Amino acid sequence: MKIARKRSGIASKLMIFVVIVAVAAVVFTVVFTNLFENKFFAEKKFEELSRNYYENSLYENFIMEHNGENLDEAFEKYKSGFIVRLRQILNYEFLEHDANYRSYFNTDSFSCDTNTSSATFKPHKPYGKKDYDVEFHLNCSK
Repeated sequence: MKIARKRSGIASKLMIFVVIVAVAAVVFTVVFTNLFENKFFAEKKFEELSRNYYENSLYENFIMEHNGENLDEAFEKYKSGFIVRLRQILNYEFLEHDANYRSYFNTDSFSCDTNTSSATFKPHKPYGKKDYDVEFHLNCSK
């Protein structure tokens, strides 16, 4: 009569560990390859710069130009929103803050068209500085 020996628990645990490490390595590679493609960072920077432009320049200038008017009526004229090109936003950042963010939108792996990339701001009541919806359209190619 032979006595059956159980497989070593260590060998099966080691095999499971190797499989988990391999799966984690593949996931890590896929995520960071896409993350460091720079388009992710360009989109986030475009959103940040666009919001900064609207709140600190476009909105302030609009309020000053319509001083004394009923703001509800003034904003109602722009129901379709304010369209701002990426080129305008980059020029504003460069002229006002001496910051050149063009490198986020023109890299070795892709390039964004600053004339067709835009943000559309749609203010809504009560028409405060942060009372708006925005749609981002970043036009980039590899």
